[in-house]
Amino acid sequence: MAAAWRTTFAKDMRTRNLDELVDTVSKVYCPFTIKVVGRARKIEAEFNISHVTKQPLVTLSHSAPVRIDAGNFDNLFLVVHCARGCFAAQQEGDRGEFYPGQTVPFSSGLDTTLDFDCGFLQKSVRMDAQRLETLCTRWLGRPLTRPLRFAMRPFSEDLEIAWQSTLSSLCNSKLDGGGLIKTARAVFDERLLTLLLLQHPHTYSDELVSPGPTASCDLVRQAERYMVDRAAEPITVSDVSADLGVSLRSLQAGFRQWRHTTPNASLRMMRLWLAHSELTRRDGSANVTSIALDSGFSHLGRFCAYYRAAFGEAPSDTLRRHRTQ
Repeated sequence: MAAAWRTTFAKDMRTRNLDELVDTVSKVYCPFTIKVVGRARKIEAEFNISHVTKQPLVTLSHSAPVRIDAGNFDNLFLVVHCARGCFAAQQEGDRGEFYPGQTVPFSSGLDTTLDFDCGFLQKSVRMDAQRLETLCTRWLGRPLTRPLRFAMRPFSEDLEIAWQSTLSSLCNSKLDGGGLIKTARAVFDERLLTLLLLQHPHTYSDELVSPGPTASCDLVRQAERYMVDRAAEPITVSDVSADLGVSLRSLQAGFRQWRHTTPNASLRMMRLWLAHSELTRRDGSANVTSIALDSGFSHLGRFCAYYRAAFGEAPSDTLRRHRTQ
C-alpha cells in the first residue's frame, strides 16, 4: 500500500483504532508507539497525506492527548506546523514547547518523543534525509563531516511566511487529478529543502552563509549552456552545480559577479523563453496553465508576473494573438 501511495495525490483516513493509525502513519514516517494519556479512554484520529512532490505533506489530528515515541526518525527530517493546539517535544537532551502558528524541524537520527494535547492538529512535511543532506553538500561543495542537525526551535517570522506561502502554492498547483509536472515538482522540492537549509539554524549554517570562492566566467558560461540544453527537463540549480563540480555558493557568487543576477533567475528566464515558444506555436487545445507547468513554473500567478515583466504582455495575450494568426 505504501508503494501505491507514492503515485496517488491524496489519502484520507478517519479511525478510532490505534493499531490502524500506527500502521498507516508508520508507512509514511517510521515505526512508532502511541499512548493515550490522561482520562481519555477513546481517541479519534484524522489523517491525510498528499504526495504532490517527493516530500509528502501530512495533516494529522487527535481527539485526545497522546504521547508518541517516534524512535530516531531514521532516514527522514520532520517539519511540524502546529495548526491547532499545543505540543511538547524532546530530541535527546533538547526539549521544547510549541504553540499554534509555529513550525519546528526535527532532525534525523535522534530519539524523539512528542506530547500532543487534546484536539491537536499538525500539518507536516516529511523530508527525505538523503535528499536534504545531498543538497547541503552541494551548497558546501564538499561531503558532510558530521550529522546534519537543525535547532529544535520555531521558524523565524520570515521563514514561517516563506514556508507557508510555498506550501500554499504547492497545495493549489494541481493538474491532471492532482499531479504536478515533473519539472514543477522538482522546483517545489528544492524550494522547500533550500528554505530549510538557508534560513533555519543547523550544524553547517555558519559555513553556508560565509563567503566562498567565486566561480570563473567560463564556469558561468558552462552553467548557462547546461541550462539552455536542459531547460525543458526537471533540473534544478543544484543539478547544474553538481554536473559542473562546483559548489552552489560558488555558482551563486559567479553569477552575481559576472551576470549581476542569480542562477535561479537565469534558469527561470530560459524557461520563460521556453514557455513563450510554446505559446506562440501551440494549437487551440493549449492553455496557459499546462504550458506554465510544462516549463517548470509551479505557481501560475508568479509565472504570469514573470512573463509580463519579460515580454511586456500576459501569456494569455500571446496565446490569443497566435491563435488568430
